[in-house]
Amino acid sequence: MAIPLSASVGKGGVNHPDDVKVVQERLSELGFSWVSVDGNVGPITIRAIRLFQAIKNGDQKVDVPHNDGKVDVGGDTHKWLEAANAPHWQVLPAGAPELGYVNIEVTDPADDHDYGTDWLAAFIAAAGAHYRDNYRATNPTAAVITVNDASKPQGGDTPDHAGHETGLSCDLRLPRTDGTAPAGTTYQTANYDRNAARAVVNAFRAQPLFALAYFNDPTLIAEGLCAQQAGHDNHIHVQMKPPARS
Repeated sequence: MAIPLSASVGKGGVNHPDDVKVVQERLSELGFSWVSVDGNVGPITIRAIRLFQAIKNGDQKVDVPHNDGKVDVGGDTHKWLEAANAPHWQVLPAGAPELGYVNIEVTDPADDHDYGTDWLAAFIAAAGAHYRDNYRATNPTAAVITVNDASKPQGGDTPDHAGHETGLSCDLRLPRTDGTAPAGTTYQTANYDRNAARAVVNAFRAQPLFALAYFNDPTLIAEGLCAQQAGHDNHIHVQMKPPARS
């Protein structure tokens, strides 16, 4: 869709009120609903622009210098705001066992890492279908993919993670051989299900927008399926990259 701008909007921009409203309306339409459509550029609008930039750039953190909080006329941020596949910010779906995955985060009222992009929602759903059709079809008692933390309601900093700021990644609990995936399981737990974990990682790796997986199981690392990262003994972190703009 066309987003007509006469001049730049955002941090250090010209900020004609009508231009500002156009950007704010588009951000609100894309799920950044905390942005007021008032024609005034303040810290909330700038932060939302920076989050949008971090998403389309594939960053895990918002505070990266190239996410400058400004929409230049005809620039990449402007083009992404106009794109048919511009990222939408949303609560991630709950999933269901028949879909190959469940999202326990959205059922936990004590935590609010429930949010991400529609890109991430589709990424998880596609991996769930792959896991269901290529592993659980012949291993029906295996645990489903169990999604945990993604991003906070307005993205950005979270004390629980070094990244997870831009709705492009989520954590997965580890499957056990009894078909469950409770908190506290590590790759060293006696009934940790390595075969199911391998299938889970492969389901995400099969997706065209897969970027990386962190998980400290030395067997799966040796197989080239994931990379070691401090703090990832008890969960798998999966991360996607942005699609090409269309």
